[in-house]
Amino acid sequence: MAYELRFSERHTYDSRREGITIPAVLKAGEKKIELLAKIDTGASDCLFERGYGEALGLRVEEGVRKTYATANSRFEAYGHEISIQVLGTETTATAYFFADPSIERNVLGRRGWLDRLRFGLVDYEHAVYIADYNR
Repeated sequence: MAYELRFSERHTYDSRREGITIPAVLKAGEKKIELLAKIDTGASDCLFERGYGEALGLRVEEGVRKTYATANSRFEAYGHEISIQVLGTETTATAYFFADPSIERNVLGRRGWLDRLRFGLVDYEHAVYIADYNR
């Protein structure tokens, strides 16, 4: 049995970087920020550096507080509804911004991003494929 998926966008990522890094745009109101983010299929949410939230005009700590626990650490983040645009596909979601300004990591996770797309990965070719789930 063969399966077929259709994608609207293909992006070749730099395999020399750690992880799978792709360009993203965050929007809140009229403000927008361009950044690079890692695709993390194991991350439950989208998480971004605190400074990006502040640059979007968000009062980070007025968002929904959430505590995350990993194998070796715990950290706090605050959720805000924003727009996330990646490779021509835009979603509106609650994204979280790290409470600690020293954390320099941007992650596209399952809720708010992966759960809204068709996603394909061909690591051998360093290629990511995406399409809006509803199209």
